[in-house]
Amino acid sequence: MKPIIQGLLILAVAIGAWIGGSRLAWANSQYSAARSRSVRLVWRRSMGRHALVATQGARYSRHLGVRYSNNDVTLNVVWYTDAHEKLYEKGKHKNAIYYHVKSADGTLSGWIWRGYLKPAAKHSASTATGPVTVDNLDWSKTRVSKREAKLMQLFPGTTYDASVFQAADTILTVDDAPDVADAMTEMGTQKFLDFYKVSYQQFKRINFVAKDPDSATSIAQGLTAAGYNQTTRQQFAGWHIGGSLIGPDDGNDDNILEGTVPGEGYLILVKK
Repeated sequence: MKPIIQGLLILAVAIGAWIGGSRLAWANSQYSAARSRSVRLVWRRSMGRHALVATQGARYSRHLGVRYSNNDVTLNVVWYTDAHEKLYEKGKHKNAIYYHVKSADGTLSGWIWRGYLKPAAKHSASTATGPVTVDNLDWSKTRVSKREAKLMQLFPGTTYDASVFQAADTILTVDDAPDVADAMTEMGTQKFLDFYKVSYQQFKRINFVAKDPDSATSIAQGLTAAGYNQTTRQQFAGWHIGGSLIGPDDGNDDNILEGTVPGEGYLILVKK
């Protein structure tokens, strides 16, 4: 082969590889002027450092103009927060809060809608294998916190269900969700149960507030005020349960759950 032809072939291969790589990068990182114009910044502030994970949605530039990557590409990355912002979505007439996050090594960063972010410890904890009654629930082997175990144990004879818990936890922390309408309503709860493939004949949803979320007595008082006293709670023996509860440090201005009330809880009971 003549040197000049060989050189042209090598150049063509190099250009093809560069174009192919660019297309892959562009597929994962795209600019959208329309998306950037669709939101208006309400405020942007610094916030404390919290370890989070995301498995859905995407990571953007601060005004959503550039989509850096889908979050299912970075499933194993633990993100650390340092700022948050509120954006007004013009088309939906709703606000949405995004957190600015960085990977531990600082090589990745961006803005992720907080509805897609979950506490890293809760995400990575192992789940209990098989059905387990709340009376024998070892919270350290599940995704629930100690206070959430106390909450569910106030319904003796019920069975902890990881999928039901995930639905309740998402509903409680879905504040400002642009894609979920009336999450705290019965229709919203049903949507979440269906999404998490929870089978049921009946379900009950309970929204309540406990003055001291670390006290079983205070949690019980909150449930009683919501219409579920001890006698009523005992009637759910045999049902599956999942309950999420905001701790005293989970609702301040620097936390992932900004906008929630410490002691606020959401519980779902399912009759299979």
